[in-house]
Amino acid sequence: MLSSKLREYYENSPWKDSVFSWYPFEEGITYEMVMDPKEKDLSVEALASYKQKLGADGRLLLVYENPFALRYWAGKRSVDTGLPYDTLFGRGENPLPSKAELQTRLRLAGFEGQKWYYPLTDHYFTREVYSENYLPDEFLNQRFVPYLGQDISLQFDERPLYREVIRGGAFEFMCGAYFVEARVSKEAPPCAVDYAAVTIYREPAKRFATTVRDDGTVYKTALHPEGKASLQRTLLNHEELLGLGVNTIQMRLVKDTLVMPRMNLPTLWDYWAKKLSDGVFDVEEMISQFDRIHEAIMKAAKNGKCYWELVPANCFYDERNDELLFIDQEYFWEDVVPEVALTRAVLSLNYSPAFSADPRRDIWLEMLKTRYGITERFDWLSEQAELQTYKEVFGDGTLQLDRETEQTERNIVKQSQIIHRYYRFLPVIAKLESMGMKRPAIYGLGARGIVLKKLLDDSGLAVQTILDQSLCNVENLENNQSLSDSDVLIVSFYKGDTVKSELEQKLTIPIYTLGELIGEQTK
Repeated sequence: MLSSKLREYYENSPWKDSVFSWYPFEEGITYEMVMDPKEKDLSVEALASYKQKLGADGRLLLVYENPFALRYWAGKRSVDTGLPYDTLFGRGENPLPSKAELQTRLRLAGFEGQKWYYPLTDHYFTREVYSENYLPDEFLNQRFVPYLGQDISLQFDERPLYREVIRGGAFEFMCGAYFVEARVSKEAPPCAVDYAAVTIYREPAKRFATTVRDDGTVYKTALHPEGKASLQRTLLNHEELLGLGVNTIQMRLVKDTLVMPRMNLPTLWDYWAKKLSDGVFDVEEMISQFDRIHEAIMKAAKNGKCYWELVPANCFYDERNDELLFIDQEYFWEDVVPEVALTRAVLSLNYSPAFSADPRRDIWLEMLKTRYGITERFDWLSEQAELQTYKEVFGDGTLQLDRETEQTERNIVKQSQIIHRYYRFLPVIAKLESMGMKRPAIYGLGARGIVLKKLLDDSGLAVQTILDQSLCNVENLENNQSLSDSDVLIVSFYKGDTVKSELEQKLTIPIYTLGELIGEQTK
């Protein structure tokens, strides 16, 4: 379920084609594509009817949101009922099946061959597509750029939990969405793609699908006619870099696709993250590898070009042979000092969640800046790198998602503060019950007073009145009828001792500060 603004943005943007853009449709094979099916469309009978429409080599492509997605555990509301957590219990008019359930239904309907994919963040805004043959590792957060849709009931930000979900083996159960290729014939070969990265959100000339395949190759295919020239330029870039002594992956251009070998190696970025995770990170090794990146950047600059993608995230590391292999060198800037590329490489320590969590990171950053003589210019170089990167790579294709995510982050923080207060105020109920008080009144309509009222209402203690200057009802308290029906008055202000003392001179009912009732220290 998307917010109205996000739905409008999705419907009028290239994103709506992202989830199918990577799939290699083959001539001569019938397919049926079903996006966001209703529950009735996924019954055994409905699936069997799809099978009857398809030929012997036909394929059914089903794409739908996972009802057990991590976002639903975070409190995202059901599209059917409008209530949180209902999708987890199959409530509503359109309860969608889990992966395990749909696997069974497809087999009963006669689809023996199946290959399951997992679009991220989901099937609306797809940047990456993993598969059962190519699952993400625990360092997904190094590259994953998820969005957060607005939902007032969200209780927490799901994004930091992906690592533990993956480590715990729950990714396939809790991913955002499913894309299943169901084949009529069990003998028919499955889709060759094991993983895909999609950049359809960029401007036309920079829209590509990069697919990792089970035959040992990687394809980078233009998703728009204007992208063909970019592929040719990337090939020429790699050839030029190889000629300058920079170790880049070799590739060839076949029609509108760059073809290169599949390397089952970690990027240098992921290699460092794993070393940090395992507690065996060697800072001297990192510095030595940065020296080699610096050397590659300076070699590349001999032709007057700043190849700013010579960074740890675009570099495979072969530990056995101690070899760096640069990939995807799509961009360069002319008339730009090579230190901009070096600064961008060093800044990768800031972008990496693994490094961000390490207290030594800032020390290492200063060490690298000093080593390469860029300390004095670092802020200027960083600004140039940031501006150029956003302009070249992202454009305005992600701005709406960024805005939605930022607003949702703020809402979650605000909601978590309310929840924190709610549970923190729980001792009030026990205190009032122990004193036999059942008709409380509240003095103060601030954030604390509002949460306190909700707590009291939820506990069956009817609040008799709320007193606050904004309500213009704090004069003549001695004659306030609602207050005279109360058996206790709670001052909700933080450090409300002064207010309590003033009220005790006017009223005869017991008065407590909220701090007293919850054991809050104010000094």
